[in-house]
Amino acid sequence: MNVRHEQEIKQFRYLFTEEGVDEFEKRFKVLETFLSMETHVTSEELVDQLKQNKVLMDIDFVEETMGFLCKFGFASRLKFNNGPLCYEHRHLGLHHDHMICTKCGKIIEFRDEALEREQVQLAAAYGFHMLQHKMMIYGLCSDCLKKRALIIPLARAKQGEHLKIESLAGGRKAQMRLASMGLRSGDIIDVVSTQGGGQSVISSGYRRFVIGQGLAQKVMVKYMDSPLCTDTPDEMQKHLPVKSMLLSEMKQGQEGIIAKVGGKGVLRRRLLEMGINRGTKVHVEKYAPLKDPLEIIIKGYHVSLRVEEAANIIIENIVQEKTS
Repeated sequence: MNVRHEQEIKQFRYLFTEEGVDEFEKRFKVLETFLSMETHVTSEELVDQLKQNKVLMDIDFVEETMGFLCKFGFASRLKFNNGPLCYEHRHLGLHHDHMICTKCGKIIEFRDEALEREQVQLAAAYGFHMLQHKMMIYGLCSDCLKKRALIIPLARAKQGEHLKIESLAGGRKAQMRLASMGLRSGDIIDVVSTQGGGQSVISSGYRRFVIGQGLAQKVMVKYMDSPLCTDTPDEMQKHLPVKSMLLSEMKQGQEGIIAKVGGKGVLRRRLLEMGINRGTKVHVEKYAPLKDPLEIIIKGYHVSLRVEEAANIIIENIVQEKTS
């Protein structure tokens, strides 16, 4: 048992004695076993490990004891996706976040100092004082990524996947059904949710579609990279949808809805921190005398942007402000 665990045991003895918690020695056995398991554990797994240590305990007693450990800050309750309730060590001053593989269930603990600072800065930008947070990133671990096929039926795709429609395994009837919904080969889609009975809800742009299991088995899709945009302004220009344009090309008095925020690294983070997010309404207030910078109104705030920054933002549903 490491030094940190020895400190936990000393604090456990002190707190449980001070608070007069009953059956101290039995609860101490639960603590020892819990600290020896360097994973996220369920009550059932704790009972099994205690049994292996030749200590027989009722699961209700173990769960009650884990409730005390959570109360006094020795453990934290966690529930990943639709999995069972589990517990992890809560060492004071050591925060970490989680990545969860939705295929094999693997849980990866990580801590990133730059990310921690950015979260504090982002909260401050919204006038929010952060007390605590939990980050759970769901996706596929490196092992599962190596094993998955490049092209699969849509019916096998998981919630959150970013995909491209490659082809249809069905005949003309299936193709016409897909076309009648406004979808075709080459479209980029996201899996919004997967329902019981094989139904899938997908989105393309700002439209949602419900696809039954039969059709979803015939729609062949290809995995894409993360949907987060890292296109350059020139690359974004090639993919502009109808009635959309770059913010840098909009005229004074025009307004619309942010469809995509591009840019890379620091620039993109800065734009997001300023409240320039997908789905937000933006109004072009005015341009400087030399046409740079431009002033926009977003979420009730006046924000100045350089034209080269505004060239990373795609706006759609553009209208001209009505004047009396």
